[in-house]
Amino acid sequence: MIFQKHWSFLKAAGLFVFTLRLFAGSVLAQQAAGVVQGTLQNASGASLAGAVVHLSGAGSEARATTNSEGRFQFSGLAAGQYQLSVDASGHAFELSRPLDVNAETQFIALTITEQGLALSAGPQEQAVNEKLTSQKANELPLNKRDFSQLLLMAAGTMTDANGATNFTQQFAINGQRGVEAVFAMDGADISDPEMGGSTFSNFNVDAVQGFQSNAGWMPAQIGQGAAGFTNILTRSGSSGFHGSFFEFLRNSALDARNYFDHATPETPGRIPPFRRNEFGFTNGGPVVLPHLYDGREKTFYFGQYQGFRQVLGTTQVFPVPTSEERKGYDRTAYPGDILLVPVDTSIAAILARYPLPNLPTGSYGVHTYAASSKVDTDADQFSIRLDHKLSSKNQFFARFNFNNITGPTTNPDQTAIDPSFGVTYIDRQRNVAFTFTRTQSPDFSMQTEFSITRSTPGFPTPNRTDPATKFNDALFEGFNTAGGSVMSAFGNLFQLQQGFSINKGPHTISAGGEVRLNRDTTYFGTSPNGEYDFGGGTSYALTEIPSQSGMHNIRAGDPLPDTLSSFLSGSPFVYIVAIAPPYFSNGPHIGPAAINRNMGAVYAQDTWKISDKWVLDYGLRWEIYTPISERARRTSSFLNFSPDQQFAINPQPGYKTNFDGFMPRVQLTWKATDKLRVHAGGGLTVVPPNIWQDNFLTGSTPFVVYPHLTAAKGAPIQYGFQITPAQLPGVYTPGGANIFPSHKTKDVPPNTVMDVERYQNDVAALTPSKVVSPLNLSAIDPKFGNAWLHWWTAGVERDIGKLTADVNYVGTAAAHLPRISFPNAYPGAGPEFAPHTKFDSSGNIIGGFGVENVITGTAHSTYHALQTSLSGTFPHGGPGVQASYTWSKSLDDTSLVIGGTGNTGAQALPFSQNPYDTHPEKGPSNFDVTHAFTISA
Repeated sequence: MIFQKHWSFLKAAGLFVFTLRLFAGSVLAQQAAGVVQGTLQNASGASLAGAVVHLSGAGSEARATTNSEGRFQFSGLAAGQYQLSVDASGHAFELSRPLDVNAETQFIALTITEQGLALSAGPQEQAVNEKLTSQKANELPLNKRDFSQLLLMAAGTMTDANGATNFTQQFAINGQRGVEAVFAMDGADISDPEMGGSTFSNFNVDAVQGFQSNAGWMPAQIGQGAAGFTNILTRSGSSGFHGSFFEFLRNSALDARNYFDHATPETPGRIPPFRRNEFGFTNGGPVVLPHLYDGREKTFYFGQYQGFRQVLGTTQVFPVPTSEERKGYDRTAYPGDILLVPVDTSIAAILARYPLPNLPTGSYGVHTYAASSKVDTDADQFSIRLDHKLSSKNQFFARFNFNNITGPTTNPDQTAIDPSFGVTYIDRQRNVAFTFTRTQSPDFSMQTEFSITRSTPGFPTPNRTDPATKFNDALFEGFNTAGGSVMSAFGNLFQLQQGFSINKGPHTISAGGEVRLNRDTTYFGTSPNGEYDFGGGTSYALTEIPSQSGMHNIRAGDPLPDTLSSFLSGSPFVYIVAIAPPYFSNGPHIGPAAINRNMGAVYAQDTWKISDKWVLDYGLRWEIYTPISERARRTSSFLNFSPDQQFAINPQPGYKTNFDGFMPRVQLTWKATDKLRVHAGGGLTVVPPNIWQDNFLTGSTPFVVYPHLTAAKGAPIQYGFQITPAQLPGVYTPGGANIFPSHKTKDVPPNTVMDVERYQNDVAALTPSKVVSPLNLSAIDPKFGNAWLHWWTAGVERDIGKLTADVNYVGTAAAHLPRISFPNAYPGAGPEFAPHTKFDSSGNIIGGFGVENVITGTAHSTYHALQTSLSGTFPHGGPGVQASYTWSKSLDDTSLVIGGTGNTGAQALPFSQNPYDTHPEKGPSNFDVTHAFTISA
């Protein structure tokens, strides 16, 4: 790519320009200009329109009138201390303490109380370049009180269906993947460290003060591979005690009937039930402890709670066996004839637990079963915030968030068969943040912030006894398709940030550093109960099967003609199981991985006011990410991909470390007239590997093994066949040394080569057929590393009365994005697609390697868009409006990294997954041309 070709030049130019401007800032002495944005409300929380806000100080005076939403803005303020007062409804109110203004944009909230004018925004935060703060979250017509839906109103933002890995909303911003949308709350990260997306997306909107959102161009303070960065500002307490209470109800009694909703004996109601109840409260004020402490002037609290209860009755329509088929009658194998299949006793027990068809006119004919399956979702979210003024220069802030989410059920089709087959999403989210701010002088301030974010996304499966029964040709709905699968993560993100702000003449310099530590634990295993697949290949008769006419009798050992006869007779095409040696954990804790990753960053950003019309923003950020590692050394991967490739335990390093994470940023703004502004800018950012999607180092062979047996002529599979942990063979090097003699993974030396063929042969010896079935192996390409995101933008902004219109071109391009490569094809592939598998002259597998699922950094994406928006209020007290239109073209040559709801590297793809390619440079493409229009008023 052209970006790689000129990368060295870009880094050198960025370093040179940054150094030059930094020196220039020490000799120029023009006064910087600041911006103050704010809101004005009364004691009950209602916005006050038409009030006049005065600022006087630093040798100047300014005034602004609040709009219909109670909002006001001052621009071009000289840095210094100002006295703030308000004229509202014929009365004058004055703030008791000076307001410090610097060259950064500040957001404040003013409340008129019985005691006077109160500044209730707490520590002032730096505002940024998106206009989502122009409307109150709790006044928008949201489906559920979910503030994250506000982001969809921003140009270039849409939901990311391909990249979503859990039930936390993900957003594709400017054509990039959802995991590149980064979220923070009060400056502290709340992005899920494991699965991407934002935690606390159900935060009580009555407790949200505003939003700060960056996309298109971002200053050097923002990294972490962000295509978009959103900071949610929470409310703080004020000088008076205030609060709110709400409850919202929804009932299906007023809903219209779905086309597929039919009254049945199982669900006699007119439509499936739907109940939603959202309720909560907020309360804030000064901290007052009678006879102990009076914090009316310096200590404030704000607390909130929100509950969510939903029961959604979903209509499920799927095929099930008929009563005739349950007796062994197969009419589909030979038209006009009936196979009289002896039903296997274990299969008969499964058939008895299937519901009978109840809608013969449905989508699947006589096999159709329609029913309502309840999907429950419960959430409880709570937070408490404390703001304390230590002195005139020092402030302290602390906040704790608590969020418990249970539901929804991810497979309601299965719960319609048996409630124990359900898989429920569950997450326990916690976040704590501490911030210390010191304003040494109007020209110098510093801020230190420490936060911890914990999230526990998981998909528990209560049934750990019934094996999975699947139909690869969709003959019937599967039976316990989860098969006891384990998929859970316990993510812990520790973040420390230190920032400085310096005003030096026409320069406003922001500098600082950041440290992020991931300490996570994951568990993963697909179908540890065992899995039997019917269809998708030839299975063979276990006994004689007569036909009604006598013309199509089947002898034992003959190929079976269809999936139904295979199922009824208990002769699957494939058996597979997730299993671990007895000295490693099995069951609900199969595939454990204790994952570490560290990150460090430093940055410097200068906003240089060249003149009244020209402003130059430029900066440089440097980041380093250590490769994903496992604390107990439970990792495995390929050392190379040559014809004599080797698969190793404890590969060191797992993949390469990138030290070239230099990210220059530059933007130039021209104030053509008082109402017209023009800007252009661009920059680079590093995209780190996602710990959940891209981690194919941990939880794989030999820590979790997926032996599978494929039916062959003369070697059919009997339903009920199992391989147990005690039967698994030992793991050896090619020289015959036991890799785990002490059963301790930490004792394994780095890059210990595993004798894969010997292991496969030993597993084959456990099966009746003794046929070798190569293992599916997962790995990360040793050349894998960080990806790069390049973005550039140019546009104009015009004030039209109280409305602001803007038109922008936005382009992004990402290189070295992760994707799965299949250098050794897919299950059942022949020699032409499996170069690392050994075959005999008849095409039978006799050794070598099986399917190889490898994470590589060979994908790329591009995005070009025309983004327009119109926001503000109409004159003479008219309504507020926010409208946007986006025309975009995006291309990602890998539409998604992994299938399903996530993976930690164990079984990279289900056995039935079709291969995308057999070469690491190719993959499925995702091309999209989008027209998006949103409007609210």
